[in-house]
Amino acid sequence: MRYALGEPTRPWLPYHETRSLTDYMSSNAAGWFYQEPEHNTYFITERLNGTFWQARIVGLYWRCIQPEPPFRAQGLAGKNVLEMEWMPNQWLSLKVPQTTAEGDMPDGMTVESIVESISKRVLGMPADLRYGDSEGRMVYEWHTGDGKHRWGEIQGRAGFLQPTRLKK
Repeated sequence: MRYALGEPTRPWLPYHETRSLTDYMSSNAAGWFYQEPEHNTYFITERLNGTFWQARIVGLYWRCIQPEPPFRAQGLAGKNVLEMEWMPNQWLSLKVPQTTAEGDMPDGMTVESIVESISKRVLGMPADLRYGDSEGRMVYEWHTGDGKHRWGEIQGRAGFLQPTRLKK
C-alpha cells in the first residue's frame, strides 16, 4: 500500500501520534531523564534497558513500576533489587542494598561501578550526594543543578544516615 506524501505511514494511529521507527531503536537518557517520557510502563522500561545496555551496563534489568512523575523503576542485578526514582531534568536517586555479598552482582559489578557508569555513560554528570536510608539501603542522588538545596534539606535529619557530598 502506498501513501501520498504527508500522509501517515501507520494509518491505525492518528497522525500526531506517529513516530519515526528510529525513535524506538536506540535510547539514551534524553528520552527518559532529560525530557519527560511517555507515561507508558512498557516504553519507559524499554528506554531504561536500552540506555543501560547501550552504556555497556548489561547486568541490570529495569522494570518501570510508576509511569508518572516522580517516575520509579526496579532494577534486578543478580540477587539484588535496586530502585531508581527521578523527576525529569531535575534529579535522579538510585537506592541499592548497603551490603552486597561477593558474587551477588552479575559480571563482577559493584555498587561503585554502577554509580560510576551511570555518572559517566548514562547521565553524563557526577553524583551529588550519598547517604544511608532507614531501610538499610545506600542512596545516591544526581541533580541537574548543583544539589546545594537538597544537601541543606538532608543535613541533620534522622532519616539520612552518614550523608556525604560527592560533588562540591
